[in-house]
Amino acid sequence: MKYFITKNLVYFAVSALLLGILFRFGKSYAIDNQEFTLIIFLAVAYFVAMFVVGWYFGKKDHEKLPIYDIGFRFHLFTYLIFFAIAFSWFFLNFNAQQENIIAIGRTALFWGMFILIHFAFYLWTRRKTIYGLDKKELFE
Repeated sequence: MKYFITKNLVYFAVSALLLGILFRFGKSYAIDNQEFTLIIFLAVAYFVAMFVVGWYFGKKDHEKLPIYDIGFRFHLFTYLIFFAIAFSWFFLNFNAQQENIIAIGRTALFWGMFILIHFAFYLWTRRKTIYGLDKKELFE
């Protein structure tokens, strides 16, 4: 637990926050203007950007610290940031007229199930570690 929040995870979180705000702004704009191809483009671009940023900072994190967490921390932070932005977008009334907060709730529930599965795998792999550090790398 000592290494749960690292410098690279914070950099990732800031990047996820900026990308999430840009995505949410672009999505609301595209929905208001009925640009459905733009919505698909934004979703794919957001996914690719988040994957690249997560891969980059996750790899840097693993190089500096031999944390053995199968990416759970990054997945959890992505989930929390994405839905914090999504729900805030509605509460601040920045959403498009056709957007529905129920859809965000359902998405949070569905994605939350995958977070729980990822958490189970995270706990299972932690059994092979000592304080979150890979046993093989500690004793080589």
